[in-house]
Amino acid sequence: MTTTFLSKSQQVALQQALISSKLLNNHTLKSDVSPSIEQHAYSHIAVTLLRFNLHKITWSSFLKTAISTATDECPWLSSELVRCQQDYKAHPNDAVTVEQSAFFNGIFSEELAYIDALLGTETE
Repeated sequence: MTTTFLSKSQQVALQQALISSKLLNNHTLKSDVSPSIEQHAYSHIAVTLLRFNLHKITWSSFLKTAISTATDECPWLSSELVRCQQDYKAHPNDAVTVEQSAFFNGIFSEELAYIDALLGTETE
């Protein structure tokens, strides 16, 4: 597996999110470390972003899911997601989607790289 800057608890949270989304079957990282609620939220959003890239779900659905996940656990991320949702509603076009997708792919680059390595996939 490639080198990652993610902590063990972040890796566990990502694996749990992948298992709950049925992208990963019966694989667990044996660790005594428990992920924080915030790590669970980040992981869920990262997996949702991966699903957006893999399955071409709609951007508005991604934003809605990500906002509801981040609202209580990640205030700064929630604010960014709401801003992006407002921008998207004002200008729902491919350029806005591409720009916002690149922004979130950047924020979650370590998580997405770890997921790619774990699943053996390549996402854009």
